[in-house]
Amino acid sequence: MKEILTRQRITTFLTHLLCIIILFILPEILSSLANPGRPIKMWMYTKTFVFIGVFYANYYCIIEQSFDKPRRFLRFFGYNFLLIIVALGLIYLIWRFKGHLGGRTPLRNHPSPTESMYFAKSIGMLSRDVVMLILVIGFATALRLGDKWLKLDRRRQDLVNMQREEELKNLKSQLNPHFLFNTLNSIYALIAISPTKAQEAVHELSRLLRYVLYDTSATVSLKQELAFIDNYVSLMKLRLSSAIRLNVTLDAGNNETLRVAPLLFITLIENVFKHGIHTPEIPLEISVTAHDNTIECRTSNGLLTSGSQTRLPSSTTEDECNSGGIGLSNLHRRLDLIYGRDAQLNITTTDKSYEVCLKIHIRPNL
Repeated sequence: MKEILTRQRITTFLTHLLCIIILFILPEILSSLANPGRPIKMWMYTKTFVFIGVFYANYYCIIEQSFDKPRRFLRFFGYNFLLIIVALGLIYLIWRFKGHLGGRTPLRNHPSPTESMYFAKSIGMLSRDVVMLILVIGFATALRLGDKWLKLDRRRQDLVNMQREEELKNLKSQLNPHFLFNTLNSIYALIAISPTKAQEAVHELSRLLRYVLYDTSATVSLKQELAFIDNYVSLMKLRLSSAIRLNVTLDAGNNETLRVAPLLFITLIENVFKHGIHTPEIPLEISVTAHDNTIECRTSNGLLTSGSQTRLPSSTTEDECNSGGIGLSNLHRRLDLIYGRDAQLNITTTDKSYEVCLKIHIRPNL
């Protein structure tokens, strides 16, 4: 971590230095190349170090000492006023004694410049340098405040990601007991009917729990998720009567290695067995397929009608609310947090059937 921070600081320093060189040295070099008879003024390059000093004095010291304390603007302008005075003094000394730094020597037919001529010319040069110093200060301020804004935005994004991960953990922690509760109810129903099947169900449950509690992380391969669904369907088959028809299709095709959030489809499949067994004349349909980085889960089951009312397999039904179930509301929230617009959940109801289609497009970087 320290090595990464050191590299970032070195990169930042070199980037700033390159920008300053381009702004203050390159124009003089290009001007000299355009006028071969004009000698290169070394004092211009010496003066660049003053601009560099003003830049880094603002970037590392003045802005930090001003904007995080009371009277920030007064501090900022006060510090920079003093800094400009010092910088102009140094620039004047450099310009005044430029002849010793490689400047042009007086011509033979021209008299040596007087002190008044030096003063008048220095005023014009320093006026231009004041503008350049203000631009350097503005450049440093913009870069520093931009860096601070990026850090704040990165910190805010990290906080949002932490909250998002925490909410996903909470949703999954709700889902696991919900899944276990429904599975235990199925095994409990089997004990009175067939102890042998109940024993098989307990064995299947142990495999499911191993996956739910230990083998799942933020994402799992589609192959693992389909194996889990297959085990769950095998467990649920033990309690189905021979009158109920069940059609199951689990086919990942060439997309077995796709990474997907675990336990996304189990809520839909649970609802098929929970509500579809009350209408044996309508077959239960479960299909999970994948193609072109898109996973599609389709389920269909009959509706239990009571008089003029139809009971939907939703988390808003009275049974689910009374038992503390989470149902589709949990699924909706997980899909929104993990995939956003890449997930589409469509529910269709007819007079006798309840159909759900969940499509998830897996981006290559997920």
